Order: sequence, then C-alpha cells, then structure tokens
Amino acid sequence: MAGYFDWAAALFDPARIFAKPEALRGLRVLDLGTIFLGPTTTTYLAEYGAEVIKVEIPGVGDTIRALGPTYHWNMSLIGLSEPKNKYFIGLDVRKPTGRELFTRLVARADVLVENFRAGTLERWGLGYRQLREVNPRLIYSAHNGFGQWGDYGAGRPSYDAIAQGESGMAAISGFPARPPLKSGGYIGDYLGAVAGAATILAALHHRRKTGEGQLIEIAQVEALIRMLDWTWVYHGLTGRHRARYGNADVAIVPSDVVEARDGFVALSAPTDGAFGGLARAMGRPDLADDPRYRTQLARAQEAHWDALLVAMRDWARGLTTAELVALGDRYGFAAAVVASGKDHCEDPH
Repeated sequence: MAGYFDWAAALFDPARIFAKPEALRGLRVLDLGTIFLGPTTTTYLAEYGAEVIKVEIPGVGDTIRALGPTYHWNMSLIGLSEPKNKYFIGLDVRKPTGRELFTRLVARADVLVENFRAGTLERWGLGYRQLREVNPRLIYSAHNGFGQWGDYGAGRPSYDAIAQGESGMAAISGFPARPPLKSGGYIGDYLGAVAGAATILAALHHRRKTGEGQLIEIAQVEALIRMLDWTWVYHGLTGRHRARYGNADVAIVPSDVVEARDGFVALSAPTDGAFGGLARAMGRPDLADDPRYRTQLARAQEAHWDALLVAMRDWARGLTTAELVALGDRYGFAAAVVASGKDHCEDPH
C-alpha cells in the first residue's frame, strides 16, 4: 500500500495542477446567473477548463457582491471566493443594444446558464425558444427554486433557505422537540449547481452524438429532495413523518457527533466489524454480543438505538478528541474531529 500512496501523492500533487489537461478546453459558457445556484454551476465548468463569460447588468451586478462580511477593500468575502476563473463583462441585456450584443455572444457559445425566476428571460426576448433560433446547438440550463412550470415554478423567488424549507430538508434536520434547522452551508445552491454541471456534461455528450442542443431545468427543491433518502418511503410504510434526531444517524447505528473533553468528534461504526471494534474500545465487548446490537439491522431498531447512543456519548466525554481518533484508527471504527475553518487553515496537510 505504501507504493500506492506514494504514487497517488505524486499524481495529485497540487504543484502539478497547471500542467494537467483541461477536459472542457474550447467550450464557451455564458453565465447570466446571480448569487450561488447558477454561478456555481459555471464555476465547476470553469474548473474543468471551460471559458466562462459572466454577464452582469450595469448598476445592478451580481447580488453576491453585496453578501456576507466585507473586509478586503470593502468587498464581500463570498463575492471573492465564489466567482472565480471567469471573464466578466457589463451588459444590460434588458435593453435593445445589450440584447443584440448578448445574442451575438450566444451565437458563438456552447452553454448558457441562468437562474432568474421562471419566464424572466423569455420576457426579455432571451429565453430558450428565442435563442435556439440563433444557435440550435445551444445548451440552455435554467436554474431556479421550483422549476419552469406549474404552481410552484411560476414567478416564485427562491434562495437556499427557501429550498431547504420547501424540500423537507429542514424538517428532518435539528434536535428532538426543537424547531427545524437549516444547514449552515448553502446545500440547496451547491447541490443544485452540482446537478447543473452534471446535466450539462450529459447534454454535451448528447450533442456530440446528435448535434442537438436542449433546454435543461434545474430546481433547488428537487435537488434537495434527492437527499431525503428514506424519508418518503418511511412515511409511505408507516404514515409517520421522519423525526429529527440531532447529529445521530438512526439508519446507521451508532453514528453521532459526541462531546469529548476538549471538543467534538464524529463517530461512526456502521458495519458489524466496526461496531465490534468500537465496543472493545469502550471497554464493553459484551455489547457486540448483545442481541439488541449484534447486527446492524438489530441496532437500527427504534427500540434499541437510544441506549446505545447514550452509552457511546457517556464514554466519549471522558476522552480527548485526539484519544478518540486514535482509538478509531486502532480498533477500526471511523472517528474525526469536528474541525473549524481555523483548524483547516492551520492544518499542515
């Protein structure tokens, strides 16, 4: 294995990154998005080597420039970190001259990404139905919260918090007997952007075979619904809503974020072998032979998991974060310190 790790370290050495081929070199993408959902999609494409031209309306610009804390030259930290690897132009596409110039760009582009409310660009004369007449090979990716049609999609604005609420993600996040909890990260935006980049790649593959462009619809809410895993199935079988369990994963037992003497550690032992190792590390090898916990199917029974999680939490409080991680490495269960941004910036790796 040492030989593999040395080979992988050389292959993925950050110092070699600019010598690597760019998969999407020669692809031109027009970015008419705002904030995260659309622009992050094109950022992924830019990282793959595409030429991305970001178009901002003069006097308005991308709202992301005004979001988040401002430190450096009164610029938004979000605005500094997200819109990278792009060319920027100011063009008022709502006016005849700007619309005509933008249409000329479209004629020479491969992909257009936008995340206005459904129908906005159609109203400006720049919807897919208009632009495909200019460029039949155009791949037009329309992103928003609820899709391009129907009662949910028509004219409704959406941001990440809205998508987390509407999708049901917030309803299953948080602690028992406490309000729903929104994720600290913009998961609706980022997951929607990943879906957007993936579907654009699929559309490019289709176009290479057929020569056809197409319209893609990406909805934040739909992307998050894909993350609800067993929530709908559980309701269908039991008629009950999936409850909130805090940091515990009641489908993979035991798995939780536990408090140690000097911080917090994520622990997970999803297989029977890993759980046996955790039980030995806890000084409780008998737990692995207990009929309630002998198998993953048994541990995941609602009547069984609470006592096991309490035992794991009580044990962890007597150890440091480093000790818990070391025990995980020794006994074969997963353990990682809950790290902060400061920890990441100061990590020598």
